Amino acid sequence: MPKLTSERYEKQKLAILDGCMRCFARKGFHSTSMRDLCEFQSLSVGALYGYFDSKEAIIKGIIDLDRARWEAAVAEIPPAMPFSDVISTLGSIAEQGCANRDELAMFLQITAEASTNPEIALVLKKYYAVLTKRIETLICFAIERGEIDGSIKPHEGAVFMIACIDGLISRMACDPGLDWRASSRLFQTWICTAFNMKIKGPIKKPTAKTKEDRGR
Repeated sequence: MPKLTSERYEKQKLAILDGCMRCFARKGFHSTSMRDLCEFQSLSVGALYGYFDSKEAIIKGIIDLDRARWEAAVAEIPPAMPFSDVISTLGSIAEQGCANRDELAMFLQITAEASTNPEIALVLKKYYAVLTKRIETLICFAIERGEIDGSIKPHEGAVFMIACIDGLISRMACDPGLDWRASSRLFQTWICTAFNMKIKGPIKKPTAKTKEDRGR
C-alpha cells in the first residue's frame, strides 16, 4: 500500500472523523462499534485503525477538531473590537454549529461521556481552558476601554458566556424547532445587561466567516 503524504493523511483523517461523527449522531456513541463505523464509511477495519485505535481516540479527535474551529474563529477577533460586536461574533460562530444536526447530537453525547470518562473529561477541560482564556483576554480589553463594568471578573465572565452558549446549543439539540436566531439575539442582550455594558443603539450582528471564507 503506497504511503500517504502528510497532507493526504490529514485530509483523509478529517474525512474519517466527519463520517464517524455522522455515524455516532445516528446510533449513539456506546451503541456504535468500530465495525459499524467502518461499514458506514465503506472502510476496511485496517484503514480505520490506521488512524484511530479506539472509539475514545475518535471522540478526542472530534473534540480537537471543534476546538481548532473555535480557536481559529476567536483568534480572528481583534482586541480593539467593541465588546458588543465580540458578543455578536461569538453568537454567529455558535449559530453555524447549530445548523449541523450531527454536530449538535455529538455535543450532547460528548458532554455526557465526559461525566463518566476521566480521559474525555480531561480533553474537554483543556478545550474549555483555551477558549475561556481567549474570551477572558477580550473581556480585559473591554474593561480597560470602559465598555464593561470594572467589577466584572474576566475569568468568571468568560466562563459565564461559554456556559450560556453551551446551554443554548444543548437546548437546540433537543428541540430542532427552536428559533436559534431569536435565542442568539436574546443571548447578546442578556450578556450586555449582565456585564452592565455601556452601548449605544442596537447591537450589530456581524456575519461570522464561513469555513469556505476561512479557507481562502
